[in-house]
Amino acid sequence: MRSPLRSLRAWGLLALLLAGPALAQAADTTTFNVTLVVTKACTITAAAATNVDFGTAASTTATPTLGQGTVTAQCSALTPYTISLNAGANASTANDVTTRRMKNTNAAVTANNYVGYQLYQDAAHTLVWGATSGTNTQAGIGTGLAVPYIVYGQILNLSTNNPATGNYLDTVTATITY
Repeated sequence: MRSPLRSLRAWGLLALLLAGPALAQAADTTTFNVTLVVTKACTITAAAATNVDFGTAASTTATPTLGQGTVTAQCSALTPYTISLNAGANASTANDVTTRRMKNTNAAVTANNYVGYQLYQDAAHTLVWGATSGTNTQAGIGTGLAVPYIVYGQILNLSTNNPATGNYLDTVTATITY
């Protein structure tokens, strides 16, 4: 027969064993940082650019022929940027935005095959849009949203070009600097 004292000791020992780990547990804490570096970024959205289209005009047109298109910039919030437009692929003087011109797309046309034009930042056609930062580029500060800019085109006097009939084309490159 077991003695009650032995049973009591066994139960006490069992209680100590069960309670022991709970009493022996300790806790320690630390902190750590969660970080991210966000870099500034800008894009000119190619999908959102639209051609400057002068439509159709008679070769004898002596009044300004107007057209417009858009380029869209999207920059990180608070990022300053400028948008420049180069002189185009057919400028009569390389990199000179004052000599922009379109070329007749028919390679067989070799005489009177250019039409001069200009691109502007404003509807009044007073601010030439070029590639010289601080002089004739479009400046902005990013908001994180896509911002469309209208490109205003003008052929001052088509008749002075004495152009051959046909389709005319130039390719202008828009660059965003940030």
